Amino acid sequence: MQGFLSYREAVEIDFTSFDIACITGENGAGKSSILDAITWALFGRARKHDESIINLESSRAEVRFEFSYEGNQYRIIRTNPRGDTKLVEFHIMRTGKSSGDEVKWHPLTERTLRETDQMIIDTLRLDYESFINASFLLQGEADQFTQQNPSARKRILSQILGLEIWEIYRKSTFQKRKNTESELDLLDGRISEILVELGQEEARKEHLKELEGDLTLALGSRKEAEKKLADLRAIQTSLKEQEKLVDTFQGQVEKSKKRIEEIRLKLTDREKDRESYQEILAQRDHINQEFDEWQKAQSALGDWEKTAEKFREGENKRQDPLRRITTEEARLLQEQTDLRSKFENLQNRLRKIPEISSQLAIERKNINSLEEKLELRDEKKAELEQARVEQAEAKAENPLLYQEMQELKSRIAELEKTEGALCPLCGQELSQKEREALIKSLQTEGKDLGDRYRQNQSILKKSDQVVKDLQLQITEFSLIENNIRKLAQEADKIENQLSLLENEERNWKEGDQRRLDTLGEILEKETFAENARKELSSINKELKEIGYDAEEHDRIRNIVEGGSEIQKKKGVLDSAEAALKPLNREINDLTKQLEDDQKDHKKLESGLAKSQQALEAAQKEAPDIKGAEKDLLQLKEKENILQRELGAAQQKVSVLETQKQRKNELEGERQALSDRVKQYRQLESAFGKDGVPALLIEQALPNIEAKANQILDRLSAGSMSIRFLTQREYKDSSREDLKETLDIQIRDQAGYRDYEMYSGGESFRINFSIRLALSHVLAQRAGARLQTLVIDEGFGSQDDIGRQRLIEAINLIRDDFEKILVITHVEQIKEAFSTQLLVEKTPRGSQVTLV
Repeated sequence: MQGFLSYREAVEIDFTSFDIACITGENGAGKSSILDAITWALFGRARKHDESIINLESSRAEVRFEFSYEGNQYRIIRTNPRGDTKLVEFHIMRTGKSSGDEVKWHPLTERTLRETDQMIIDTLRLDYESFINASFLLQGEADQFTQQNPSARKRILSQILGLEIWEIYRKSTFQKRKNTESELDLLDGRISEILVELGQEEARKEHLKELEGDLTLALGSRKEAEKKLADLRAIQTSLKEQEKLVDTFQGQVEKSKKRIEEIRLKLTDREKDRESYQEILAQRDHINQEFDEWQKAQSALGDWEKTAEKFREGENKRQDPLRRITTEEARLLQEQTDLRSKFENLQNRLRKIPEISSQLAIERKNINSLEEKLELRDEKKAELEQARVEQAEAKAENPLLYQEMQELKSRIAELEKTEGALCPLCGQELSQKEREALIKSLQTEGKDLGDRYRQNQSILKKSDQVVKDLQLQITEFSLIENNIRKLAQEADKIENQLSLLENEERNWKEGDQRRLDTLGEILEKETFAENARKELSSINKELKEIGYDAEEHDRIRNIVEGGSEIQKKKGVLDSAEAALKPLNREINDLTKQLEDDQKDHKKLESGLAKSQQALEAAQKEAPDIKGAEKDLLQLKEKENILQRELGAAQQKVSVLETQKQRKNELEGERQALSDRVKQYRQLESAFGKDGVPALLIEQALPNIEAKANQILDRLSAGSMSIRFLTQREYKDSSREDLKETLDIQIRDQAGYRDYEMYSGGESFRINFSIRLALSHVLAQRAGARLQTLVIDEGFGSQDDIGRQRLIEAINLIRDDFEKILVITHVEQIKEAFSTQLLVEKTPRGSQVTLV
């Protein structure tokens, strides 16, 4: 154990060196905590729970429990870290195949803590309640079994006896019965379906006979319809030849119509072309004039190009002085813009001077106010020093006063319980009256000391608050001092800003403002770049002397550049003159062809009309082929339906014999399943709580009762005995059966009474007897399942004779257990055991010593 309840440091206990021992120690030393550690390791449960089991000075509780059970060695390690997830590990010891192989712990731990806890319960086949009822007589829980209601007593006894296996048998049998009943229901359904089908035998045979007659009639009707359809199709063939002739005429008419339309469209296009040519020929004089002017402009353009070449050379000379003038102007404009921007920025910052000056005045005022508050700091420090002195004096005096009060209390107690006390001054024996007077005097003195002690306590309480308040105020003064420093720094910054703004304004007026005025005058009078301006004036004078007319040059150039359009118009004119004569011949030919095709078209339309009249007359007498085909199709469909119905009816009649045989087979299977259900019901009843488990409990109860009476006989000197009742009458007198129960009755000199009528020492002896008997009998019946008995009960409630009888009862059953542990601090009980586990509380936590 480590960090578990009172066991702070790691403590190991080895139980293998003894078979019976007494766990002793002072109250609160940690005796019962040993048993708590065992149940907590096994089941995660103890008298305390959750983080309350963790030692106050530890961060985690851990218990490792190793034990043998039914021939196997197991180990459980359970950990509960404070504020973290609980852990549990479960192992079994395994060795290799040969004798020299290493012994290893094999893990049985499941995926989750809950699943691992269930694995431990399944391995032990006991839960916490059943375990403490069988093996543990815990302090204050000796009546754990007897105080349960009858139903709970039976459940706990059943679980301890290992009777839960019968419930598993019952559930398995129940499931098998339900499965068999499901099979039985399916069989009943199938048999019912077969019986319904067999009941239709006569109707099916009659229906088969009717279908055979209907099919014969349908065959005759279908043959007649086929002959009629063949005759109608011959007539239809002649009608189709006539339809082909109409279609031929129709096609020729459409082609003729299409050809006429094509000629009309072509004739229209040619007439449009002729109109277009005639419009061009109407512009013949204007086009010829433009063509002549273009030819003259081509000749003049060469002369103007030579004059322009000289002019461009002079124009190129102008670019350099122009560039220098433009560059200087741009530089001056940029400088002017920068100075104006600088002035605007300065003006914006100068507008803030009143606001900054006002802020500076506020900061100075705040500094003065805080400095006035800071003057009180020394006064508060003096008050704090005085309060600490008073606090120290009260703290120093109170322990002395407390010691004197304890001494007076001891003297008073000694005087009150002792006859013939001596005077503390003269040493003479005091009379009763003197002793009372001395006690009264000492009590008065103690009251005075107590008043001073309480007054000091009050002073300490008040001075603590005063010291805290003064310390808080002095701390606030430190904050004020920091604020003063921050405010002073802020005020200095503001003054610095004002000084910088004044300097900037002065520098602007003395320098930049003058430069800005000068720039405005230079740009307005254009007195910049004087050399470049003189050079440009000289070049302009030379260009004027050349005599170049740029407008005339541009006019001649535009005429020449438009020459391609003029040439195009001239070409179109020439083409129109050449194409007009053959176009007139083509238009005359198309007109004659259109007239001839229109005459042929009329002849074709007349032939088409005659063919259509003949076809309409023939169609009026045409046979209804579709109606005949539809009638034949319906007759064939009816015949097919009858064929299928006949086959189905034959199948339904023939299957009845098979169903008769299947019915007999299913009825045999049903009888077997029905017999099996009856057997399962009998097994369920036998495996249920009122069956075999009840019989086993009734067999165990006489042994428990006999052992309990043997122990109670010793504890009560033969004045008491126990009996268990497993059945009783119902309150309803009309019922003849008995109610299942597990009542406990006690016989004494007054006769039999229920267990609940006893209390105190008698109740303890009854509980103790039943619990020892329960553990004894269960250990005998279960073999290795219950090997340990732990008794942690209050033996102090018994007199000497009662304690001696308890020891005799324990010795009476010691051979039935591998290990018996008795927890007590009663000396008479401790002396009865040769082996003791001494539990002591030390500064390192509880410690255990084997003595």
